[in-house]
Amino acid sequence: MPDDEDPMTPRSFWDGGREPDEIEAAIGPSPPPEEEPRVVGMDGRPVRRTTPPPPSDPSKPVIRVLNGLRHHAADEGLAAMARAEVGFFQRDRSLVRAALSKAKTSDGAVVEVPGIVAVTQPMLLRALGTSAEWEKLKANGEAVRIDPPKEVAEQIGSMTGEWPFPPLAGVIATPTMRQDGSLLSEPGYDTATGLVLMAPPAMPHIPGRPSMDHAQVALGSLLELLEEFPFADDASRSVALSMILTTVLRGALLPAVPMHVSTAPQPGTGKSYLLDIASAIATGERCPVIAVAPSVEETEKRLQAAALAGQQIIAMDNCSDILSGDFLNQVTERPLLQMRPLGSSAIVRIPNTFSVFANGNNLSAPADLVRRTLVCRLDANLENPEERVFRANPVRAVLADRGLYVAACLTIGRAYVCAGMPTPQRRLASFERWSDLVRSAIVWLGGADPCDSMNLARAEDPIRLARAALFNAWKAEIGLRPAGLMASELIDEAEAQDGHGFL
Repeated sequence: MPDDEDPMTPRSFWDGGREPDEIEAAIGPSPPPEEEPRVVGMDGRPVRRTTPPPPSDPSKPVIRVLNGLRHHAADEGLAAMARAEVGFFQRDRSLVRAALSKAKTSDGAVVEVPGIVAVTQPMLLRALGTSAEWEKLKANGEAVRIDPPKEVAEQIGSMTGEWPFPPLAGVIATPTMRQDGSLLSEPGYDTATGLVLMAPPAMPHIPGRPSMDHAQVALGSLLELLEEFPFADDASRSVALSMILTTVLRGALLPAVPMHVSTAPQPGTGKSYLLDIASAIATGERCPVIAVAPSVEETEKRLQAAALAGQQIIAMDNCSDILSGDFLNQVTERPLLQMRPLGSSAIVRIPNTFSVFANGNNLSAPADLVRRTLVCRLDANLENPEERVFRANPVRAVLADRGLYVAACLTIGRAYVCAGMPTPQRRLASFERWSDLVRSAIVWLGGADPCDSMNLARAEDPIRLARAALFNAWKAEIGLRPAGLMASELIDEAEAQDGHGFL
């Protein structure tokens, strides 16, 4: 070995006394130095980027972020998202978007369920990145591409009142009718109603001016779905029709609709199945239900969560014998609701675009809820009604051709409007639009008045019955008609006849 040879140098370098340039000529040039890896693969080894960054898009604006001028970048970012129509909306003081989420039904079918979700900061940053190209200046004055800064997104997220996005009333999965009688059937945002229509079903042709004959045919297709239900009376059948029509025509029935309740003396009579039919037509899936909690407060929290999520139908399953709760009174009547999301101290205001359902055995609505509730009574007059055998499967029929039944509901509504809305029923306070369209259309087509169900509900009101029992007890005790006395006079009269009063 030569005296100056480094023992750690590869021996091949000296073999044959060749110079380094001769070695390179023999084995080829050295590979270029590797780029700094930017991605790590699943096996933990670095992966080099093999494709260059995408070229600039001339159709997108370029937003340059400068120190001290991030508010300008926020304004430009808002304008860029508005031009790009990113699909954000305002709901009270929050940014939201309409989204379809996949869900599996009990029979394994995959359905897409529309809903309202909050715009998170990562989603806002994504929208800013797809709407514009962002850059900053290096120290030498060179412009370089960057991601949208988080500080800009934070500014935009807090700019309530300056957002250019339209207000959102709700998200629906079925075409509906507007308050002027026109049809909302095109997917997307509708400025007249504030509703977003997502994934509507294909429908048969609906005549521009359907006649009463068209409406009768459409009614027949809906009545076929209800043929095997054991309705206790004609009013109950009309309530079932109202349940179906109301969910589809909801866009024309703002601000509020009555609550629809199905009840029976025994389980297995078809109460839940009736809700499934209405929901399958309106949403394309069986009715999602909320379990009633032991306390009214906990139940109301669940109802509010469903309302905040933008569900079309809010349904309570297997309720106890008496429906109650302040939220039920509000969600069935008030045009604007104020509620507090779970775990938050903020109050959120949302418009009332819901249809509220409930079912249970021997249900009754007390006090002020009576005038807000339509009751469908089912009675199979059997010891074990769950053992009945049905010839048809209405829910399966709806899911197989949902558009047919949606078109039937729209045809009935349009036909009644085109006929001049004849034979209007006496308007129901707080639900005037529902009374003018759904209730009156059912009567126009020969059905019973669904509000007739309120008379029996009023007679069965447990608070009303308790009050009557008290009055009768007073009458038996003092021999007077309590209705003719003020409360203070009644007490004075009772004490006059019995020195120590009633107790």
